[in-house]
Amino acid sequence: MWLRLAVIAAATISMMPAQTWEVSPLAGYLRLSKKPIGSVNSTSPKADDTLIKGSQPVFGVRATWNTKGYYGIEGAYLRSKARVDSKIVPLDSTTSDTVLESGRVWLNQISVDGLAYFMPSGERFRPYIAAGAQVQIYGEPPLPDWTIGRGPRSIGFNYGGGIKIRLFPHAQVRLDVRDIWGGSPYDLSFPTDTTSGNASGSGGHFRQVEATMGVGITF
Repeated sequence: MWLRLAVIAAATISMMPAQTWEVSPLAGYLRLSKKPIGSVNSTSPKADDTLIKGSQPVFGVRATWNTKGYYGIEGAYLRSKARVDSKIVPLDSTTSDTVLESGRVWLNQISVDGLAYFMPSGERFRPYIAAGAQVQIYGEPPLPDWTIGRGPRSIGFNYGGGIKIRLFPHAQVRLDVRDIWGGSPYDLSFPTDTTSGNASGSGGHFRQVEATMGVGITF
């Protein structure tokens, strides 16, 4: 057993010089799906009562571990702010009339991806494809009559690609595009299910497209 451990340790140590780490602060834009996400209202909900709108700046960091050849593993944390528009029946209202309330909410995203490069380590230009798991965390919208609270953690996946360009030793620039699929945020209500007479609560999937640029340090 000790001989096997020694062989594994020696092999691991011999591989270390061939491995490369990268840390890349980044910024870009996140385009959210235009798909309605349901309603906060418990009575007579409409599918389009609540929308998370538009494109907004996104910023964060990626940390990457590369092998000597064509593969890598990457973790990322990105943060952005989205606008929420919701037609809500006020809590103190005596009617069923809705009022449009708007606010901005933080969106935090964590991902782990596998990378496959088209060029080996050491090349100046390294295009690649990426795919992996994604977790999205939506904050609580600052709306006076919002009753749902924070959004549940939405687990999904992302895929895409990019290119890394070495500027000089230990520095590079990178461009990334990712298509992100996850669950619909907040698990809001939808129009009444005619078979059961109850409002449905599943919004299905929610899609995003992310484009970023970063400057990385390699070591």
